[in-house]
Amino acid sequence: MGIRFEKGINKDNAVSLCEWSNEKGKDFQEQWMGPKTSYPLSYDKIKGLENLFSIFDEQDFIGVIQKVRIDRDNIHIGRFVLEPRKTGLGLGSEALKDFVDFIFKDDHIRSITLTVFDYNQNAKRLYEKLGFEIDEVIESPKLKYIMRLRR
Repeated sequence: MGIRFEKGINKDNAVSLCEWSNEKGKDFQEQWMGPKTSYPLSYDKIKGLENLFSIFDEQDFIGVIQKVRIDRDNIHIGRFVLEPRKTGLGLGSEALKDFVDFIFKDDHIRSITLTVFDYNQNAKRLYEKLGFEIDEVIESPKLKYIMRLRR
C-alpha cells in the first residue's frame, strides 16, 4: 500500500465520492459528512469544502479527509470516508495514521480531535487503536463522542 494525499478534489473524484455515498444512503452520508449537509450528496456540496484532502492508494482515488476546524493548537478532522469496497483492507487505518503524522509535523499543533457517532463502532475502534480517547460526550440529537489525540 502506498497512501498519499493531495489537497483538494477534482471533479471526477468528487462525482465518484457522491456515487459511493448516495449508494450507501442518508445514514451513511451523515456518518461522514455530518447532519448539516443534506442528502443526496452532489458535486456542488463538495466543491466548496476547504482544507479537503483526497486520499490515494498508489494512483487510485479511495476517499477524502478534511481539516474541519483549526483552533490555535488543535485541528479537528472529519469528513473521513473511504470507498465502501476498499474498507476492511487496512487502508483506513493507514490513511488516518499517515494524516495524523502529517498534521503533527506542524510543531504548533498539540492535539487532534474528531467526532464519531456511538453507533459507528468500527470507526470508534479504529480511532482508539490509533490513540484517540473520548474527550466529550454529546447526547443530542444522537449520541456521539468528541475524541482527542494528544502529541
